[in-house]
Amino acid sequence: MLLASLPLVMLSACGSDDTDDDSIDALSPDDVSQTVQFTATEYEFGADASTTIVAGEVVRFRLTNVGELDHEMRVLDENGRLIDQIERLAPGASGDVLLQFESAGQYQLICDIDDHLTRGQRAIFSIEEPVSD
Repeated sequence: MLLASLPLVMLSACGSDDTDDDSIDALSPDDVSQTVQFTATEYEFGADASTTIVAGEVVRFRLTNVGELDHEMRVLDENGRLIDQIERLAPGASGDVLLQFESAGQYQLICDIDDHLTRGQRAIFSIEEPVSD
């Protein structure tokens, strides 16, 4: 579940800290369980607060820049290491990244262009374990 708060969005979702390039490169659009839509505006990320992602799913993160400045989205693990990113997007542009989060924990999204991060363009999300049958 994504929880909105201003100026940042708190995301409660499931995903992967798998930084193994071979497994990331092996992800295919055919493997995608769901697409999570994000927007970037000046110093904020927005997302649907009802989104839930289960650990192990392949998820497409789609970022649309609805602001007036360029934005990017870096996905960081619990230790602040880069997992993957959507490169700089001009206003009106969109970009995708496929991710598979293998374990529970807290992750974050940041925009590290110019002073965007210091001005609060960050979102934190928690990865939940899948529910057993």
